[in-house]
Amino acid sequence: MTEATGLTRTETGERHVLIVEPNVKELELCKSSILKQSQLYDVETARTGEEAFFHISKTNFDVVVLNYDLPDIEGGDFIQKLHQTIPNCPLIVLTSKDSTELALKVLLSGASDYLPKIGEYHKFLPRTITTNLQRSVLLENLRETYQRVEKASKEEALLNRLIVSIHSSLDLADIVENAVSSLSSELGVSRAIVCLTSDPTSDIRIVRQLTSSNAKSISEKSTIFARYHDLLLDIGERRPLVVMQDDTFAFAKDVKSELIKYEILSMIMVPLVYRGRLMGLLHLDQNDHARLWSVSEMNLLTRIANQLAIAISQARLHQIVETQSSSIDKLTELCSTLSSVVNSTRELTKQQEGREKIRVKLSSREIEVLRKVAAGLTNRDIAEALHITEGTTEVHVSRLRKKLDLSSRAALVRYAYENHLC
Repeated sequence: MTEATGLTRTETGERHVLIVEPNVKELELCKSSILKQSQLYDVETARTGEEAFFHISKTNFDVVVLNYDLPDIEGGDFIQKLHQTIPNCPLIVLTSKDSTELALKVLLSGASDYLPKIGEYHKFLPRTITTNLQRSVLLENLRETYQRVEKASKEEALLNRLIVSIHSSLDLADIVENAVSSLSSELGVSRAIVCLTSDPTSDIRIVRQLTSSNAKSISEKSTIFARYHDLLLDIGERRPLVVMQDDTFAFAKDVKSELIKYEILSMIMVPLVYRGRLMGLLHLDQNDHARLWSVSEMNLLTRIANQLAIAISQARLHQIVETQSSSIDKLTELCSTLSSVVNSTRELTKQQEGREKIRVKLSSREIEVLRKVAAGLTNRDIAEALHITEGTTEVHVSRLRKKLDLSSRAALVRYAYENHLC
């Protein structure tokens, strides 16, 4: 114990324990009992709340043992402040009386356990500490498990949102636009860029770039994407690449001038691969801070890139099908037009053939009479129209029936219509 603070500490333990007890004798009893139980404890002591907080500001304690009755602060207030300051540290409260009401108040204030000062209570203190430490470890494991599950749940929810956004269209421009917009807003990056290539060996080009207000667009002439594309082709691997502006490996050195030019403090590039075919890349960067991309974020972006590659492939296939369908429709329309022309030509040919046959069989005067008959004129009307006698008309009609082997005037009318003479 030092005169200035009244605090003592051993330096050989692995578990840090703080005892807050104004009574020197009881403080030493508690400390002695703890050290007898195990030499793996570091025990520090304080006699007031103020001294306790001084120590807490300097050391991370595994457990705090405190007397409820302190000279400079009310016990309930002290427990609450301790719990707010070190929420995951077990607080074991020593009470001068065994009271159900007091015990409930202590626990509601934030203490994890309490021990009444009855008899040789200090002998039970080591076991109480061990129990609370074990409980603390279990609670910490539960918290970590919950945090992992919560983080995984959030990542899955983010992935699902991005997948829905990416697959919401079959138009290539819409797919790329949805991808960069969603990634930019969800991940808060300075730039989100999608680059594509028509085939694995052709040049790669920017198809969409979305930048924040404090970042300028990367030029098409930038070598960043082409060098990464070449690297993917050279090494044959399809893994994300994270580059910081101060990195010293070969690729980082090659593009360092570009990183400085566009104020890129950190970036990640993920290949777009579908069925083993390299289609392009997804680029995200940060110019406001050197973002450290975690393994889980890289895995998430890899899954997103896979979905984006699938969506792009589907869009390209859809475009091919649409083009072919349009060509088929045009060909069908052309065939229909040609068929109509052929039919018209055939019909005209038939008409012409019919007229030629009639000309062979009939004289011009007989054809004129036949047309008049088909028009519904009587023999007298025909005679007047052609300036011949009615008898001559009757002779022509009789010859027509004989030449055409028709038995009636009605048959002559039908024959004229069938051969397009009226």
